[in-house]
Amino acid sequence: MTRSAFPTSARPTSRVSARTPSRSNPTAHSPAPVRQPTPSQSTTHHFGGLNILSLESRRSEEMAALIASLGGVPVVVPCMKEQKPNLSGVVDTFERALVAGDIHALICMTGLGTRLFLRELTARDPQHLETLRTLLLVACGQKALDALAEAGLSGTNMTRLPDSAQPWDAVQGHLLSTLESGQHAAVLEYGEALPGAARRELLFAGLRVSSLQMYRCAFPTDTSPLDRAVRDCVLGGPNVLLLSSGTQALHFLKYAEGLGLLPHARDALNRLVIVSIGPACSEAAADLGLRVDLEAAPHKMSDLVELAARHAPEILEKRRLLRAG
Repeated sequence: MTRSAFPTSARPTSRVSARTPSRSNPTAHSPAPVRQPTPSQSTTHHFGGLNILSLESRRSEEMAALIASLGGVPVVVPCMKEQKPNLSGVVDTFERALVAGDIHALICMTGLGTRLFLRELTARDPQHLETLRTLLLVACGQKALDALAEAGLSGTNMTRLPDSAQPWDAVQGHLLSTLESGQHAAVLEYGEALPGAARRELLFAGLRVSSLQMYRCAFPTDTSPLDRAVRDCVLGGPNVLLLSSGTQALHFLKYAEGLGLLPHARDALNRLVIVSIGPACSEAAADLGLRVDLEAAPHKMSDLVELAARHAPEILEKRRLLRAG
């Protein structure tokens, strides 16, 4: 079958952070947190001519100026249009079917999308959680499974395949072996639709499938800069990636998928120093299979760029020395 959608979940493996480690994992082995200096403590840090990729759209000029002021070569490529998801309409549809007893399975594609959905649903009626416990809950990766667990729900984790974005072979097989003909599975989509081949197989078996679109990718009108950025990244152009939202990474990789370059683009990004503006952004990047190296706190654009200038050159040099043996 044709595989589509999004990458393997990956935890940040070498994060230098300006925030304290998560209390939910106090034993995690990570470097001591690096805190942002106060203005009186601040010293000048320079990228030293490194190529800095940013996917910022709304504040692209400001981002380019910040990077240049700290000695970087800004490569600022808008990757999306401003588009807010209509969660109310999505949850309305699901809630009606849930109350009517017409939902039998829920497939959760990402941790972020699952949290958004459960937050909206339980705000309407906390008792909906009890009903969800009676359903077949399927998580596409550890992040989605963790999101379910945070709400007191348990689900079946489907292992992702390394060359695809979502583990649809495994999910499809699990649904076919568990549900009966005529039963209804709802898919929480975040940025990517249920592959047509998977939908056809499920429908052919007599299952009913509906998509709950938590978010949809909307690319800029002119995608030529994004096209060049993806190809340049695969060829090894940039040194550092600055992320000021998780959806930036989602759009970049989704566009790469359309070019047939998804595995190559994901591998290329993981060779860069990836700097995130905050925990939500880091989580979304990890959901997409990206390793976040640095996380800014406070969560502001200027702090994001300064943190990258302070630590990225050293991280890159250490990696170069390791490769050299």
